[in-house]
Amino acid sequence: MLLIAFIGSSIYIAVQPNEISFSRTKTVEAPQEVVYNYLNNLNHWNSWVPWKKISTTDSNQNSKEYTWLQDNSIGRITTIKSSKPTSIHQELIYHEYPKSELDWKIDSISENTSSVTLSMTSKNIPLKKKVYYAIFGTPEIDLAPKFEKGLIKLDSAIIESMKAYSVTINGITNHSGSYYLYNTTSSRIDNYKDKAKVMMAEVTKYISENQIPMAGFPFISFSKWDREHNSVTFSCCIPTTTEITTTDNTIKTGLLPGFKTLKTTLKGNYNYLDEAWNTTSEYMITNDLEKAESNIMLESYVTNPKYKINPADWVTEIYVAIKQETDSIPQIPEVTTPVTSDN
Repeated sequence: MLLIAFIGSSIYIAVQPNEISFSRTKTVEAPQEVVYNYLNNLNHWNSWVPWKKISTTDSNQNSKEYTWLQDNSIGRITTIKSSKPTSIHQELIYHEYPKSELDWKIDSISENTSSVTLSMTSKNIPLKKKVYYAIFGTPEIDLAPKFEKGLIKLDSAIIESMKAYSVTINGITNHSGSYYLYNTTSSRIDNYKDKAKVMMAEVTKYISENQIPMAGFPFISFSKWDREHNSVTFSCCIPTTTEITTTDNTIKTGLLPGFKTLKTTLKGNYNYLDEAWNTTSEYMITNDLEKAESNIMLESYVTNPKYKINPADWVTEIYVAIKQETDSIPQIPEVTTPVTSDN
């Protein structure tokens, strides 16, 4: 009987597959490119993987290796190649498992949603490992639950990373001014952002169709902001290199003179612009800065969300014209606490 059992066990072990492969998929509430960029920088991984890193290699901006220590064994994940924004191929060395391959597949479901599939493959499994797996189970039994939990955390970590922002008072500087094309309107404060999107698109289209060179970043100029009556008057503007005579009566040309200004920079989602403006106003009050009679107030969009997909990377500059006799004052690098994740 023992011989029969031994033979049966040997046959069972011998017929075990030479390759082990499994995968898990999770929907992530973020654009495909954002997911790819987050995954492809292994410095972000400590916020969601089940193993806490002990070191990373390469620069902090482009880490390709993640290393951890668990049960006195070193584990290592190394990125071998990647194809933006759809796939990442990695090598996994971990504990009792053979050298394995990790493959990430990132598919776009919608503008703000992606499907993320993590696959693990172990090939050419030696007999010793087959015996181990026959007794204790394959890597899928141990690692699949970790992958599932990690993917859930990944979704949360990426969403949190997109909320990161900071407001910086850059200090007093000079704005050079320029010619610009614009359209203008008045609206309720709670409705102006939707109107501004449409109006800025109209100016952009006119400039593009007429091949007019741009001389700077698009901006909104606020000529009136009345919270008491929920009213705002503003213009959507694009700087030009020279004065332009327009052929569309809804698009006008203007000249922004050079002016002395307090500059504030928001890095992050436009949702935080109200806070950036409030911070600017509070700073002016605290430092006895007076607005210039020109009442110039600009919101300049340095980045284009079409090309910078992650809202955390958007940069907006605020300029408020101040009286010329105001002396220069020291710069305060950070005046609010940025909302960040462990990224």
